[in-house]
Amino acid sequence: MTGIRKSAKTKAILGLVVMAFFIAAPRSLAVDLLSPIIGTVDGTSEPSAPTPTPTDTPSQSPSPQPSAAPSSSSAPSQSPPSNPIIDTATASASPSPIQPQAIETQTMRLALPTVFSVDPRAHSVFIPQIKVSGVENLLICGYTNAASLDFTTHLPGVESHGSGSSTFRISGPANLVAAAFNGDLGARLQSNSNAISGKVISLAFIAVNKPSINPALCNDGNASNTRTISFRAMNMDLNMVKDGVRLK
Repeated sequence: MTGIRKSAKTKAILGLVVMAFFIAAPRSLAVDLLSPIIGTVDGTSEPSAPTPTPTDTPSQSPSPQPSAAPSSSSAPSQSPPSNPIIDTATASASPSPIQPQAIETQTMRLALPTVFSVDPRAHSVFIPQIKVSGVENLLICGYTNAASLDFTTHLPGVESHGSGSSTFRISGPANLVAAAFNGDLGARLQSNSNAISGKVISLAFIAVNKPSINPALCNDGNASNTRTISFRAMNMDLNMVKDGVRLK
């Protein structure tokens, strides 16, 4: 009876050993087959070790930082390049200066003698003063067959040419032109060798938009505003008349 029990225990132990072998063997085999794969996967998925951050030591001075780049506001501004098309358009759009010219309306009032009597022996004479009204800016173009005609040239606002010669021009506001031409006693006509008698002065009055002594304007006025002053000798008899003297 005891032998039967030992035999049964032995069989039971052998059965357990066999079962344990079959249970452990597949697990060990699976581990051996999967370990390379698991190891490879685990090696790629492991995070890299953090790089240690270097700490500054007291003996080391901080490295110099580069200076900041200059801001755009401090950079010198550059003017944009000129556009020739825009510049040309701007230049053409600016108004051109008004050129002196005779105005359309040449109506004016003139007061001056046409004949003036002079001493037949005189070689110079002050001509009568002239008066002009009804015009704003005036140009007088003159000519004489005498040696010269002198008039005032230093009035402000008055342009003149030819004072002291036989051909002259004077321009400006009408009242100042008349004042310059008249002077204190009037313009002075001079003749060098011959007497003044027989001489003439021709004057053309032109209304202009602005003062100018341009000779091209002398023919732009109306013929009705042209005057000629003639100088004739006075009738003088130099013979001495004797008359008897009665004594009482």
